Order: sequence, then C-alpha cells, then structure tokens
Amino acid sequence: MNKTAWQSSTRWPYTGADRAVDGRYTDLSVEGGQCAVSDWGQTTEEWRVDLGGVKNIHHVLIQYMTGNIVWGIVSFKLINSI
Repeated sequence: MNKTAWQSSTRWPYTGADRAVDGRYTDLSVEGGQCAVSDWGQTTEEWRVDLGGVKNIHHVLIQYMTGNIVWGIVSFKLINSI
C-alpha cells in the first residue's frame, strides 16, 4: 500500500497507477478517483509496483472497476462492454 506504482497507459489523468495502491475502494466508478484505468483498446497492459525490496507476497488482489455495481457476472459484462 502507498508504494510507487506505474502503468503502461492511463485513460484519464485522475486514473493513474497511484490509485491502485492507495487502499481506497469505496467508490469503484471512473469518476470516483479511486480506480486505476488503462487506455481502453490496448492489446497488452502492464502495471508495476515498487515494493522497495524483496518481499514475501502471500496474495495479490485485483479489484475491477465496477461502476459501483455489486460484483458479479452483470458488472463483469458491463465492464467488458465499455
């Protein structure tokens, strides 16, 4: 959390990689300022976090932007149809 982060493309200035490591997730809409969003339509996207050294990582959680719709098949289809 709160480490230096980078992503290969950013959709809007307020959707940079720093949003993905700030610990905030109460507003998972584009306008909420809490989601990192890459430039749509890219074949491959890359996201990096500088952990500051060698770390033992138990798990990584990637929470998709849901537009504040409860996570499930409906929000997954919504995200992928944008």
